[in-house]
Amino acid sequence: MTLWYTARGAGLAALIVLTLSTSLGALTSIKIRSAATRVVTQYTHRTAAALGLGLIVVHVTTIVADAKAGVGAYGAFVPFASAYRPNAVALGSIAAYVFILVGALGFARGRLANSARGAAVWRYVHTLAYGAWGLAMLHGLNAGSDADLPWVRTIWVLCLLTVLGSVTVRLGGQARRGLVLGAMQ
Repeated sequence: MTLWYTARGAGLAALIVLTLSTSLGALTSIKIRSAATRVVTQYTHRTAAALGLGLIVVHVTTIVADAKAGVGAYGAFVPFASAYRPNAVALGSIAAYVFILVGALGFARGRLANSARGAAVWRYVHTLAYGAWGLAMLHGLNAGSDADLPWVRTIWVLCLLTVLGSVTVRLGGQARRGLVLGAMQ
């Protein structure tokens, strides 16, 4: 039973900190007046992402170790191969792979940003984190054995509202910049 609690707790905790990272990532792209605020926001974004990846490792490891879960190593690492809710588990596997890719490229950002092409590739791949976050949400809703609990649903709703709100602020900031730039021309 300890593995079950650890797996569920790590999965929900990963969703919460990856929601924080995704939201802060959206917000760091808007113009922040204070350099100190921008540095703290970016540092928190990166730290939450790293913590989220660590929690994914704990989540997957405990799911694989729990024989009662019915997932196994092959089912956890090969999308659509799980005996337990194969489509829902696949969403989590794919989300984890995308988060790992985005994290690895985020770690290499300094080297990639040395060229315009490298920076463009980094930005493109980094935006995949939004999709991975969405897949992780769907994974939890469809694979989670505690998905029907009201407090778990509340966490998902709050995570959804947080990311949607951050993306709305980001897009609103870009729209205002476009209006200002257009008026200046």
